[in-house]
Amino acid sequence: MKTNTRFFLVFVIAALLLGACGTAAGPADKVTVQLSWFHGVEYAGFYAAIDQGYYKDANIEVVLNAGGPETNPLDEVSSGNAQFGIGSGDSLITARANGQDFVAVATIFKDNPLAITSLKSDNITSPEDLAGKTVGVYSLDLSNFNDLPFLALMSRTGLDRSSMNYALIEDFQGANEIKAGNMDAMSGMFATDQQVMSSQDGDDLNFIYYKDYGYDVYINAIFVNGEFKENNPELIRRFIQATTKGYQYAIENTDAVAQLATTYDETLDLAYQQAVMQAQVPFINNGDGQLGSMNESIWENTQDILLEFELISAPIDVSTVYTNEFTTP
Repeated sequence: MKTNTRFFLVFVIAALLLGACGTAAGPADKVTVQLSWFHGVEYAGFYAAIDQGYYKDANIEVVLNAGGPETNPLDEVSSGNAQFGIGSGDSLITARANGQDFVAVATIFKDNPLAITSLKSDNITSPEDLAGKTVGVYSLDLSNFNDLPFLALMSRTGLDRSSMNYALIEDFQGANEIKAGNMDAMSGMFATDQQVMSSQDGDDLNFIYYKDYGYDVYINAIFVNGEFKENNPELIRRFIQATTKGYQYAIENTDAVAQLATTYDETLDLAYQQAVMQAQVPFINNGDGQLGSMNESIWENTQDILLEFELISAPIDVSTVYTNEFTTP
């Protein structure tokens, strides 16, 4: 009788413990991520985290909203349509300077892939080599925001603005504009995409990386609004840890995640996505700290550029616009 009673008590306790374990997690947290552009392997870590069950393990249900030229991730996060957004460091500092409360909680690319591209055969390897050349830009008076990296490069290297000619970039496919004789180099290109496009066309490119000449800005930071950060720190931690795990998987399985990207947009070319994923690995993982972690000096440099070109009127405390607390394991 005592044995039966003891067995019954053990059974009841075990059942209660199992029940507690099964309900402790509760229903999955549902979050929406507003991407900064259309679907592609730039977002491979999110695709992998969904496909490999990393978000499920973290008890999170994730919806990925494609972006585009008509979508502003800051507006989507501010309105509550999305809890996480992808945006550039300069846009986040500008927003903070204008009284908006956004905080970057991780970055996809730890290094900036923006570059001035040219054909290897033209032997343009440094800013000084651009003197006397025609440079492709986004606006002939360099007033377009996308011309800011080029302006910053000239400011930091002493390259004379009047020493070059300028032409509008109209064809962003590979090196077509250069081969057509419209320009000698193209400013503000993504080294990841451009080298793949050009390689597929049989062309070899040189890259002058802006990050090597004082323009090192995070171009795809993952951000939230300040209120969400204060109210949901554990959710953010689970989300970022699962996302960085997804990017680690993507780095180790480039072809597989390229295939995943095509499931989000069937018009994507698989071979191109595979090549771009391979090309962007060094920018996602540059060997400096944890995946997704950020460097304060890059945020300070970004602010210096915005102040120099009067895009913000006064400095902010950059420590308020980013945090590494969620990328630490």
